[in-house]
Amino acid sequence: MPVWSLPFLILLLAMVLYFGNLTLAPAVVASLETLVAVVYVLAVRNRPTEKLVANVLPLLPAQMLLLFGISLLPQPDVLALAWTVIPAASLAYDGVTRRAAFRARTSILAGLYCILWADVIFLLERWIAVGRGLTGSTSIAAAVAFGVVGGLFLFTGIRRHRNAAKE
Repeated sequence: MPVWSLPFLILLLAMVLYFGNLTLAPAVVASLETLVAVVYVLAVRNRPTEKLVANVLPLLPAQMLLLFGISLLPQPDVLALAWTVIPAASLAYDGVTRRAAFRARTSILAGLYCILWADVIFLLERWIAVGRGLTGSTSIAAAVAFGVVGGLFLFTGIRRHRNAAKE
């Protein structure tokens, strides 16, 4: 993640806190996670890494935009707390990527990748469903569509991780 994008990340956090409907607990957790991410990026910015299967840290601003959208919902706290998995999984993924190769590394990376993206897909679906006021069969259809597309996306990510481990 480029260092120049860190102020943008903090500005997005400020927008979430100012314009959003978060109560104290999710606001504090989101703030702490964002600050930990900023410190982490600053600490590892010049360290070399092995060949990455996926680099998820540059997606932190987009993840913060997702939180911003969620925070604008009438009662966003449960979804905002579910969002807190995303930065934690992103930092864990990068931390494992930067470690020397070890036996379970590929499995851990694939697992973190799936946790991260499954949470993003779930939150996008809920954000749209709640934001649009979808109910009944329309809500179920949206959930199924997101589930199928998300499942294919996760399957592709797992295959990428397995193929990268063979190289």
